[in-house]
Amino acid sequence: MKLLLNNRSEALTIIMVTLIIVVFIGWLINLKSKECRSNSDCGPERYCGSDFACHQIPIIEKTIVKNNLIIPSIILGIAIIAAALIIKREKISFRKNPHIETSNTQKSHFKMP
Repeated sequence: MKLLLNNRSEALTIIMVTLIIVVFIGWLINLKSKECRSNSDCGPERYCGSDFACHQIPIIEKTIVKNNLIIPSIILGIAIIAAALIIKREKISFRKNPHIETSNTQKSHFKMP
């Protein structure tokens, strides 16, 4: 019985050691298959991506747009001045309108007690 138990434990130990060796070899193969682990592993003007491969750094060109707001501000200024003149003209014509002005002859006939 001891011999049988001893053979099982040896078999289990051999299987475990073999499994550990296989996992370690797989880890080493996976580690060596990576092209880079940091940006210093890649050449100049290249970076290490999340897929552990070196990639070319993209060149991003920034387009600067300058807005010329002089013409819209002139149009807005002219519109404000025109609106002010229209309002002022209506107030002046409102005061000089003879039909709206009250005179002494048109006063109310009702007297306050």
